[in-house]
Amino acid sequence: MRGWPVVDSVQFARTRGEVHCSIAISELGRLARTVSADEGEIGVRLDGFEDPDGRLGLRLRVTGDVQLVCQRCLGPLKLNVATDRSFLLAEREQDIPGLEEEDDDVETLLADSRLDVAVLAEDEFLLQIPMSPVHDDGLCARPEWGGDRRDSGTAFGALGALINTED
Repeated sequence: MRGWPVVDSVQFARTRGEVHCSIAISELGRLARTVSADEGEIGVRLDGFEDPDGRLGLRLRVTGDVQLVCQRCLGPLKLNVATDRSFLLAEREQDIPGLEEEDDDVETLLADSRLDVAVLAEDEFLLQIPMSPVHDDGLCARPEWGGDRRDSGTAFGALGALINTED
């Protein structure tokens, strides 16, 4: 990512560093390809910390709104993301605990001397987007079908009307 902060994660955590920035969705390639409109931006806050046991870590907060497509009605769907995640830093891959050993509230991240804050924020934002986004029950837009709708309550009824139309 051009111009976004790159930090030494260990030094950043040790000095209790802080980064606050906004990143345009259009500059985050993977996120821009996932959403239906790449307008807007996400807010990012990264703070370094040392826990009571002396372990170094990062706290990442990412917020923003994105436009998706509802997989039920194919209408626009606005998703508001607000996530707050903490990571403990591991010096080596062998120090990363297995899934059964890892705390649910804190994940482990491999220490990186060139940690790109925008990439970390984009990863976290992408994890918040559902695989099949849908509106809450009752909020989907009803499709507008032209012609005779034999069963106006279902899409299959409208399809049946189209198939059974004599030309």
